[in-house]
Amino acid sequence: MNKPQNHQTARNYLAQWQSELQKTNCTNDVLLSHSVDFILGNLDENDEEFVSLFYALGQKLISELEPKVAENDYRLNLPRLESYDGIGQLTNEIRHHPYYTQVGDGIYGTGMMKKINQPGQLTKSLLLFYLTSHLGEAGHNCPVACTAGVIRVFNQIGDFPDKQAILAKLIAPSFQDNYTGAQFVTEVQGGSDVGLNSCKAHKQADGTWLIRGEKWFCSNANADVFLMTARYDEDRVGTKGLGLFLVKRFNKDGTPNSLKIRRLKEKIGTRSMASGEIDFENAKAIAMGKPENGFKLLMQNGLHLSRIYNSFAILGAASRAYQVARSYAKYRIAFGMAIENYPLVQQPLADIRALNCAMLSSALATAQLQDKVDCKKVVDENEQLLLRIRANINKYVTAHYCVENIHHCIDVLAGNGAIETFSPLPRLFRDAIVYENWEGTHNTLRMQILRDIHKYRIDKIFQTDLTTKLAQLSKQASQTQMQWITALQEKLSQLSQKTESLLQQPNAQQTLLVRDYIDEIAQLDMCTHLCAEALHQHSTDKNAKNKLLEWLLIKFELIKTEKYSASWLKLMNQVVG
Repeated sequence: MNKPQNHQTARNYLAQWQSELQKTNCTNDVLLSHSVDFILGNLDENDEEFVSLFYALGQKLISELEPKVAENDYRLNLPRLESYDGIGQLTNEIRHHPYYTQVGDGIYGTGMMKKINQPGQLTKSLLLFYLTSHLGEAGHNCPVACTAGVIRVFNQIGDFPDKQAILAKLIAPSFQDNYTGAQFVTEVQGGSDVGLNSCKAHKQADGTWLIRGEKWFCSNANADVFLMTARYDEDRVGTKGLGLFLVKRFNKDGTPNSLKIRRLKEKIGTRSMASGEIDFENAKAIAMGKPENGFKLLMQNGLHLSRIYNSFAILGAASRAYQVARSYAKYRIAFGMAIENYPLVQQPLADIRALNCAMLSSALATAQLQDKVDCKKVVDENEQLLLRIRANINKYVTAHYCVENIHHCIDVLAGNGAIETFSPLPRLFRDAIVYENWEGTHNTLRMQILRDIHKYRIDKIFQTDLTTKLAQLSKQASQTQMQWITALQEKLSQLSQKTESLLQQPNAQQTLLVRDYIDEIAQLDMCTHLCAEALHQHSTDKNAKNKLLEWLLIKFELIKTEKYSASWLKLMNQVVG
């Protein structure tokens, strides 16, 4: 075969790959289809309308919106700030490529924001969000999460002027007609050390507030409404002196509120979503509830919900990355055969598929628990604490593994994986790096969990929940599945003893040892929830999730097997699918 023919043959294979990739979405993802059936069954619902919407969205995202997201993310099409109009009036206008609005309409048109406003509908909203996150951040998925936080805060406080009108705009299913929200907390002197915040709020005679100061990292800088922290009492140090306030971008007469976008940030990822630095120059604001409860309101609603959203966002990106890499491995020919046949390619793909599936099962369990708590009239403190640690662990573990997973998907494409125009992988990877550090870095989450262990013994609450779930699963397990459950139970018992030992160590050692605790408890949590789905799927005479569970149990050294044996290689091949 001469060189031109070699070139054409290779391009033909790549054309076949691109054609298949356009058809690869949730409608042919058997693992996701089962997860949807499993979750809706747990919700005791047979919602045909939602299922139809879900699968129609899956098809539309890849065929219609993914190319527009890529074009919108092109370096010459990124958002730009036009601070003043032609006659020198301050406008704070942020201009986007025309595809930005079209992508936004596709995402908000799902109606996911309306579901956020309905107790018990978070899981469904997050399933839709998980699909839109196959596009990466896409300029809109961060604002979706922020808007969800604004809606949730609204539902936790009393009435205030224009509340219902603003809420109606926040849940409108059209980007062209709705309001989007933002949450501005970070100041230049510290991110996670929020107690250092010095942006000030001054109460006026009519009960409104004026805010003065700067915010350093303002994502969705062109939002219509902002939730932001400001110091309402200078005599109260730390977070106790911080209130939570709502600031509208524009006054009722259409003029800009008294704020100025200083500049937009040039970020490694999430580039088509405008992040900026904003100066507030006596901007009009409304207190969200009592100012003394503001920081708690933010943490328990805005930040908590954002961490749950972050988990689904990065999982959606990692899922799309796997689809790209898995499909490519079928059509890339090297040394006479498709690279999908090489064990060195199969092993990372097996890890990625199993981890993605297990992390999604755990994240969905957290969403279901949130729905359960939201529908209760009486608050159960242990359930609230369980939600707290679940959200933090989900955020931590998805960020930890998904950045790695997307990176290894790029490895499958080798040099082609680095090319922006070849696949969405570079964009997904860049977005994932930002997701990893949003809403709490690894160290921030580790330290919060450690503090919660000391204050609430939150580890015991979490471990009791897993113990109960494993005991329930053992009632329906096969002999082999029972061996796996026993291995999980034994490891959980060992970990409980390990935690007691950790708490006896000096503080400095505790901050390091807690890393191992969180890694191990997260692995047990993933495997437990994947086990629940595997047992359910097995009851329908299908076995894919059993294979994924077995693979992870071996990977995490919870069961022993001869690595690289013929049976291990066979299992690896089955997991890749």
